[in-house]
Amino acid sequence: MPAKAQINQVESISSTQVFFNTNEPDGSSQGRPSGRRGTGSRGDCPSVEMPLEALIPNNRSGLVIEENPTLWFYIPFKSNQVSAGEFSLQDEEKNDVMRTSFPVPTQPGIFSLKLKTAKPLEINKTYTWYFKLYCQNNSTSKSSIPSFVSGSLKRVAPDVKLEQQLKAATTPRAKIAAYAQNGIWYTALSELALLRIAEPQNTTFQQDWQNLLAYAGLKYLANKPIFGELKIEQQNASNFPIR
Repeated sequence: MPAKAQINQVESISSTQVFFNTNEPDGSSQGRPSGRRGTGSRGDCPSVEMPLEALIPNNRSGLVIEENPTLWFYIPFKSNQVSAGEFSLQDEEKNDVMRTSFPVPTQPGIFSLKLKTAKPLEINKTYTWYFKLYCQNNSTSKSSIPSFVSGSLKRVAPDVKLEQQLKAATTPRAKIAAYAQNGIWYTALSELALLRIAEPQNTTFQQDWQNLLAYAGLKYLANKPIFGELKIEQQNASNFPIR
């Protein structure tokens, strides 16, 4: 394809709504009921109108191209309701790649957590993550049952098509459209969330955000405030009950 045609193709993408195109061979993520709640648990945390959610597709899996990607979560609790938070990441052999604690937000909303691993995530490897909130005062108690969600991610290398689209893209939104249309969920979501934070009144970004969350069955979270990154306090935390 001539370079001019490539640019016109990407610019056409950037002028339309961002939509997600699954990159799974069998399209298994489409049409399924959400599995985020079914595999999660409210634990000892109080009942809330909207539960703890991970911003991931219905199959609880997604692709990423970054060495240390960012995940996004909707936390429905206030800081006076949660005593501690823990995140862990495991490789295919169930070995801990990362285990850390983080401070609890003061108010409900959408937050991110950037993975900080000793080594970059390996390409074509699948990792499983767990995001837990402990709501009892004594977070180390063996009887404490966390509210949690879990999912997986796989790091992939950009193919030729995606590399060409990214090279031709002249705006951040064009890059997001390229990620989304090539099935790179975590990267597309994170880049779009940062645009929403930078320009919260931008109606185009608002519509893109609604479209992307609608694909994942999370459109009801589209109007929730986005607060940004959870600050990691402690790596390799050992004071949490492992479940």
